[in-house]
Parts: sequence; structure tokens; C-alpha cells
Amino acid sequence: MKNYDLKYDGGKNRIYITFKDSLKVDEAKAYLKDLKQLITTTKPNLTVCLDVSCDPVHSKEVDALFNEGRQALVEKGLKGIGTVMSKSSIAKMQVKRTLKDLNNNIFASKTEAEKYLDSL
Repeated sequence: MKNYDLKYDGGKNRIYITFKDSLKVDEAKAYLKDLKQLITTTKPNLTVCLDVSCDPVHSKEVDALFNEGRQALVEKGLKGIGTVMSKSSIAKMQVKRTLKDLNNNIFASKTEAEKYLDSL
């Protein structure tokens, strides 16, 4: 069972990423492969709804793999990310640090994140 889920809504040109737990390096490699494959099916100027409400904290090695995925999103024309988080200060700090240059905003609910992404 995977600790992540990826979906694409073609009508909104939006990728939905949900983490159910922190990823180890092997699973992060599989995630990166799946994400890159999904990105090829999107149109330019996509948005991402990222659900990290389970408070995953990833290792530096895993974050380096995620950075490769973030770069692929930017190259496709990423307009913005709406991140759904709980109140974990460690997870929030990691998300703010890693997504600071990607027009990322943090929300308490998926509804709020969707509203923001729809406005872009």
C-alpha cells in the first residue's frame, strides 16, 4: 500500500497529491516516477492541491527527490500550490522552506485550498 496518492482533474488542470505518511527513499523514487508520468498528461499552467494534513516529515534524501518533482512542475508551467496542513509546526516549517518560491499558500481545509487555486 502506497503512502501517497496522485490524481489529475483535467477540467481544472489540477494535480492532487495526498501523503498518508512520510515516504522512505524507495517509495519517494516511485512517487517521483509516478508524478513525472502524470505531469506529461497535464496542460501548461497547472495548479496543485497538496494534502499533507497527516504531518509527514521527510528526510533530506527524500526532499531532494521531491525537489526534482517540483522542478518538473515548474517546467510545465505551475501557477500555484494550495497546501492543506494540520497545525504541526515542524511539518509547516518544512513546507514553507521547500515551497517558498512556488506561489504556495497554506490552508486548514481542502475547500479553502480549492477556492484559492480556482482564483488563479
